[in-house]
Amino acid sequence: MAQFSDRLPGRQGLNTLGSELALARSSGRRIINLADSNPGSCGLSVPGAIETLAHADTGRYVPDPRGIPLAREALSGRFGGSARDYFLSASTSEAYSWLFKLLCNPGDAVLVPKPGYPLFDYLAGLESVRAEPYRLEYHHPGPWRIDLDHLRDRALGTGAKALVLIHPNNPTGSYVALDERQAILELCGETGMAIIADEVFLPYRLEAEGQPESFGGEGCVLVFALDGLSKMLGLPQFKLGWMRLSGPAAALAEAEDKLEIIADTYLSVGAPVMNALPALLAKADTFIQDLRFRLQANLDCARAILGSGDSPYRVLRCDGGWTAMVEYPRVCTDEELSLGLLREAGLYVHPGYFFDTERDGYLAISLILEQGLFSEGLDLLRSHLDGLLA
Repeated sequence: MAQFSDRLPGRQGLNTLGSELALARSSGRRIINLADSNPGSCGLSVPGAIETLAHADTGRYVPDPRGIPLAREALSGRFGGSARDYFLSASTSEAYSWLFKLLCNPGDAVLVPKPGYPLFDYLAGLESVRAEPYRLEYHHPGPWRIDLDHLRDRALGTGAKALVLIHPNNPTGSYVALDERQAILELCGETGMAIIADEVFLPYRLEAEGQPESFGGEGCVLVFALDGLSKMLGLPQFKLGWMRLSGPAAALAEAEDKLEIIADTYLSVGAPVMNALPALLAKADTFIQDLRFRLQANLDCARAILGSGDSPYRVLRCDGGWTAMVEYPRVCTDEELSLGLLREAGLYVHPGYFFDTERDGYLAISLILEQGLFSEGLDLLRSHLDGLLA
């Protein structure tokens, strides 16, 4: 019999909610996907993006483990530092896999936020690394906050090699606050943990006061700041991400040398998108501005429909990003509510437990939907919730 790695779980079919969604779609029933985060299916596009791929140098193959200089110089021009500080990858997911290889031995731990995006368990598991959660807390009406005492306990208790910061986090929409940042830098300096700062949603500020700063260029501890075209220009299909390295000179030099070996082993980024990057970055500000307008309009719509007056529902504070969380009275479990919405209202949402919320009573909704469809979906959600409470 064939033998398989323990890195992978056993065969997994669709969960109950996924099975119900597939069945509804196969029947031809109209379903509003209030969890849709695919830019292409939400009417988001960048004029002229395809044309940028027709670069004169695309036919030349000049391998460079960091990515071609033209692309890295464009990144340094936009974000700071030198071209040497940047490594290009096919995605931020690939960047995580490289960094887990770089920083961890099999069985080592990395710290990840909870609630948080569920992909980390797979990304870490595929590298034989443990994803250990640290807690985010919400105290209305303020933003989500990192439980710094819990973070310290987890860092010391697990011996974690890296701390993953999602800045802002998905789905909580919370940036790392200035006081949290200082405490984190001190903790990482004390323990030797590196920081992996995922900043793909950084420019999409909504309710935060002022524009939070990137971790890119931070020099007191080893930092890897991640970003990419997937969110910056709504182009996940172009398959380009990057990381900016910074930190103390000796640690940084060793990290660069070892990361070059990893990146050179794969050379995964295609020449067309690397050559197109300068032209694509020139389009980013307009795309971000237009999308922020939609995100803000949809967030305002959600508050108007779900949170007005003496409503029993609450749209939690969303400092930034593409997702908002809705809190509702716990008349049923998140799964029961999600299944009921799909079966009875033709509405698909993500239940809170998809993101490891500590209790029932939460839904996560995407803010990038076209505004008319988003409003229609929120009306259906409100009507269904009202019916449960009647």
